[in-house]
Amino acid sequence: MKAFALAVLLAVGGGYAAAIVLGGEQKTAYEQFTTTGARVGDAGHNLVGADWPKMTGKGS
Repeated sequence: MKAFALAVLLAVGGGYAAAIVLGGEQKTAYEQFTTTGARVGDAGHNLVGADWPKMTGKGS
């Protein structure tokens, strides 16, 4: 019984220690996957452009 209690205590203690260490090392997704070349500002126009209905002959 003493060996089982010791094993449970070691498992709980190891899990707690791992949670503390890994919790300090984690980054959120927006911190982890950022680049210096990413354009996040106003692009000006969308990829299709404002003349899409005229180009396709649909719309006004």
